[in-house]
Amino acid sequence: MQGGLVALAVGAAGCGGPVAEERAAPTPTAVCTTTYTAADVGEPVGPTSLRVEVRRLPLDPAEEERLRRQRLPLSAHDHAAALDAAGRVRPALERLCGLGEFGLTAARDAITGAGYPANDVYVQPYPEPPGVGYSLHLGDRACVTGHVRPGRVVIDVDGATRDGSCAKEAY
Repeated sequence: MQGGLVALAVGAAGCGGPVAEERAAPTPTAVCTTTYTAADVGEPVGPTSLRVEVRRLPLDPAEEERLRRQRLPLSAHDHAAALDAAGRVRPALERLCGLGEFGLTAARDAITGAGYPANDVYVQPYPEPPGVGYSLHLGDRACVTGHVRPGRVVIDVDGATRDGSCAKEAY
């Protein structure tokens, strides 16, 4: 009896016969969304678009400088790596601030102590001492930058400039 039911169901469904092209693949009935999760992000993280500008050369020096300082967009992967790095260096930078230690060597040691190579770390005196500015370059585009001053630790996650630098000239 069960074999007869299966044969009846198969025969009714039209299995074994020619299938019309429009019936071969079902039409999607639901909207699918992709969600990116990142903490403390003010804008959505995800694939970025590329914008190409064609301009006459030579550029005026002010325009050339503006373009050089423009930050590159981050992919979701780079953004997540930078957020992770910011979380890893934060305790060390807060410790420096609490100790009142604003030396270049101490700042470099704090960041490299969090597991980042010295070649990817840049430190400089903060424009208004005491203080120290720092930048950490991750991969091709991601940067963690900021400064440590009395009573204040600043940590920014951003893309590198068009020339590949993470350092900020003004904090």
